[in-house]
Amino acid sequence: MGLISWLASVMILAALAVHAEEGPHRFSVDLPSGWQQASHVRLVLEGMTVRGGQPFKLRATAIVEGAEPVLLGSAGIVGDRSVGSAPRRLPTLLIDVTRPIGLLANRLITQQAITIRIEAVDGRNVPMEGLDWSVQSVRLERGGRN
Repeated sequence: MGLISWLASVMILAALAVHAEEGPHRFSVDLPSGWQQASHVRLVLEGMTVRGGQPFKLRATAIVEGAEPVLLGSAGIVGDRSVGSAPRRLPTLLIDVTRPIGLLANRLITQQAITIRIEAVDGRNVPMEGLDWSVQSVRLERGGRN
């Protein structure tokens, strides 16, 4: 029985460690009701954790079937070299996606969700290899100014 418990624990830890994968992360995000009429739509990233103090940007892209990916926007993450390689939690990150999501309106009429790819890039928009980051939740919301 001890071996089964140990294997179950290893499997649970492996599932929780998915956030450590490198490269872009994909999320299926519900479209908020009435988003087409909203004056502002923003992408909300909550529960972010990054390792180390390296500055970078998170770039969000919409993946729509039958079309080229559409850049939604990006946000910079300030580096804090005083933390070394220790993980640090970041406050909620908001990215205004009003204009780019509006350009997709005709393709999203019948959809209730959209796939969003988020990747870490450097100041020249080159994907960053080996950067460990995670986010607990990603959503779109109608709202006021960002």
